[in-house]
Amino acid sequence: MKKPWGLVVVTVVVGAIGLGLIRILSRKEEMENLRKLFGDDWFEREVLGAHPEHWLGKWHQKREDNPITKYTNDLVGYALQGDSLRCDVKRLATKLQGEFVDTLAELGYAVFLVNEGAEVTMEPMAPLAGPDLRVGKERKEYFVEIRRVRLDEAHAAADLATEDVFEKLCKTPSRHSVVISMTDEYAAHSPKLKKAVRLVRGILENLEAKGVEKATLYYHGPNDYSVREGIETQAAYDYSDGKRLGDQVRDEEWKRKAGFVARFDDTGRKKERTGVDVLALGEDRIEIKPDETYLRLRTLLGKKQKQLPKSAPGIIVLDISDLGKLMVDEFTIARTLYGDLVVVLGAGAEGYPHDLQRKPNGYFMKTTRVSAVVIQETTSLGGTVQIKRQVFPTNNPNAQVLTRDELKLFGAIAEGLDNLCAEAL
Repeated sequence: MKKPWGLVVVTVVVGAIGLGLIRILSRKEEMENLRKLFGDDWFEREVLGAHPEHWLGKWHQKREDNPITKYTNDLVGYALQGDSLRCDVKRLATKLQGEFVDTLAELGYAVFLVNEGAEVTMEPMAPLAGPDLRVGKERKEYFVEIRRVRLDEAHAAADLATEDVFEKLCKTPSRHSVVISMTDEYAAHSPKLKKAVRLVRGILENLEAKGVEKATLYYHGPNDYSVREGIETQAAYDYSDGKRLGDQVRDEEWKRKAGFVARFDDTGRKKERTGVDVLALGEDRIEIKPDETYLRLRTLLGKKQKQLPKSAPGIIVLDISDLGKLMVDEFTIARTLYGDLVVVLGAGAEGYPHDLQRKPNGYFMKTTRVSAVVIQETTSLGGTVQIKRQVFPTNNPNAQVLTRDELKLFGAIAEGLDNLCAEAL
């Protein structure tokens, strides 16, 4: 009777070892492109090592089958093949080692264009400064600049006050994340900051109990604050009622002058720690929010267009993935690109009839070099990397206006903007 049990044990052990070898070999195959690009020494140290410094290694330590590693490996495979995607492989390796996230955004968009049937060259003018990509399709050429908008570009570096907020709030169990904007007067460990954070903690509990998904706290002091539940929208001014209009204008000014603002967003499930981001508010009110972010985006776009040649249509890709929780929506993007909305009142008619028009102060009206801007957002869901790309065509008639098919090469045309294709002009 002992032999059968021995055979069972041996079979189980051999099976376990075999399964382990299969897993090891399959993982090696899954990352073969990365190993080939970076070389064995760097790959073993920074991806598979015990104390990696590179993002790929940190993700691998957290979860061996993480989607970022697989996504990067797949993209690198296109570069190594060198067919429709041409690049300096050694330079690509160096950039991925040093500027991983930014370079991954460039490589990802290049592969996307290749899959759309284009031929792509990365850094076509290197070592000279120039566009990130040269794109060719159906005997036409385009140049592309790609820019990832970082959260830390829109606010000051973390200081003691930020660390104080993190320490007080991060340990609080909650189903909401919080984005806090505050002025320098809310100094670290100050009574003023402690009172504001104590209120935030209470609001977190209240929102969960009431089932509220989104809310905003405007705080001037312990006896002068307001919690606005729901999604914030632009104020719909009531021009037919003078008293109500005055109250609306005063309320908007009161919100604007708040020195401490907290935005709450339901994450979908309760967590042991509250996710917190802290931004700084200075005298110039530099803060990421829908009614001011457009100015920052216009500045970034203005800088990037300088990299684009004038000889061919230019495309700028803005990756705003880092700004997702800060309410950067299509309204903000439209304001950035096409100008501020203004109300034009009709004269002599009862009820103050009005129309909405855009000022000619949008980004597109300041350049003929850019034919479209692509807004890109990246998420990781269900074990895969998912990317949403929306194309916003220029409304400048003096620029090189693209056809509908040309625009679709770079992503999905934003809803309601088909009228800006060349066929519609």
